[in-house]
Amino acid sequence: MLIYFVLLALAITPIALLFARFEYRRRGNLSALGLSLLLAMFLASNLILEYATTYEMPSSPLDYVGVLVGTAGVLLCLVSMVVFRSPLKVLCLDPGTLAVTGPYRWSRNPQYVGWFMFLLGFALNDWSWWCLAAMTIIATYLHLLVLIEEEHLNRVFGERYAAYRRDVSRYLGRSQPQ
Repeated sequence: MLIYFVLLALAITPIALLFARFEYRRRGNLSALGLSLLLAMFLASNLILEYATTYEMPSSPLDYVGVLVGTAGVLLCLVSMVVFRSPLKVLCLDPGTLAVTGPYRWSRNPQYVGWFMFLLGFALNDWSWWCLAAMTIIATYLHLLVLIEEEHLNRVFGERYAAYRRDVSRYLGRSQPQ
């Protein structure tokens, strides 16, 4: 079953990313189909982790580290969504205003960092080669999605986003002055 989810993730990811890039360039936001494709992309890759692991209560130090990392990731993701202040903005349906407060002071993509931390924490509880495959796929598609979104944000917010990009790191930490 796992191999089917890996193949599904590898098949749907480029389609979803290319369609999102096309829609951002053409329409400036995602349609229901574009959003559905991105959600399917997330689901397919995350199902690999679901089937690759058998979650049990923590029993080793690594398990507890996984719980802490995963919990921190969920909290970061949720706080980042609250800072957005708009469900339409979270779903990429409305650009709204540029978020630069809260966790967005240290990362331009704290939602994705939080989601990856959650998945990493989950995987630390039951590590396997399948987990490594899932984490690699997820990290790759998240990065590609970030590149697409950055291109869109640059078009929408112009110099304000360029200045923000110079000041804040893509994933973690503050950018170094140039």
